[in-house]
Amino acid sequence: MLKLEYLGPTARITFDQPESRANVLSSAMWDALGAAVADVAGRADVSALVLMSAKPGIFLAGADLNELYSLPPDDPAPARALVKKGLDVLQALESLPIPVAAAIDGACLGGGLEVAMACDFRVAGTHPKCKLGLPEVKLGLIPGWAGTQRLARIIGLDRAAEMLVTGRSLSADEALQAGLVDRVAPGESLESAAVDLLQVSPREAWQDRRTKKREPAPAGTITGARELLASLPAEEKTAGEIALQVLALGNRLPLPMGAKVESESFVPLLASPAARAKMAIFLKK
Repeated sequence: MLKLEYLGPTARITFDQPESRANVLSSAMWDALGAAVADVAGRADVSALVLMSAKPGIFLAGADLNELYSLPPDDPAPARALVKKGLDVLQALESLPIPVAAAIDGACLGGGLEVAMACDFRVAGTHPKCKLGLPEVKLGLIPGWAGTQRLARIIGLDRAAEMLVTGRSLSADEALQAGLVDRVAPGESLESAAVDLLQVSPREAWQDRRTKKREPAPAGTITGARELLASLPAEEKTAGEIALQVLALGNRLPLPMGAKVESESFVPLLASPAARAKMAIFLKK
């Protein structure tokens, strides 16, 4: 599911879900990632961590939709438990006493981008399938692991609103321009580029980034919200509206409170007939 290796002072977590073309965030994957992060946290001889994937064209493709669809729509407790599990793992990742980088050379979507945004730095590769996005609205959903909250703190409210409402993914170069990734490097040198970035970044740089993500976002309003919503098909408008509401409200709060605002909207949406119909269609493809 994933491999944890120690390469001198650098730890490496490599996602590689067995017998699957994609890496997805199942409950088991969250458990494995949480255990790996805890192991790294207990090592005094490690000074940096890199997250990457062994699958060509895939970093993390998002949540395990089969698992999400199987959650009982009439009982929110299992969905809340899954959301909490992911949030706890990302909080632990973001609290490591060492800098962390995501080396992304493929699809980094939904929950995958949420994992990458919990890292201090992101380096994107040049694989043609390298895309970064939060496309949950296309399934009648919003992000559930604080994606609405970290995204705005990294790239700003307006850019975050456009990505969340339209579900559009960014290429590596577009992500670099938006400030979502820090560097773009060829796939064969992606890991070394991530390690180099960690080694040259002073402690203050990654600590400042963490502080920025924990605190409320700078005050501001979302421009063009009406036009963004008008561009959506009718079956996606509810999710789009809720994404904007969560984005605007949650980013005025510290990150843990903003994440709570998000999850309180995500769980009911997950059980909604519109989202379940969308997921059913997607899973039949």
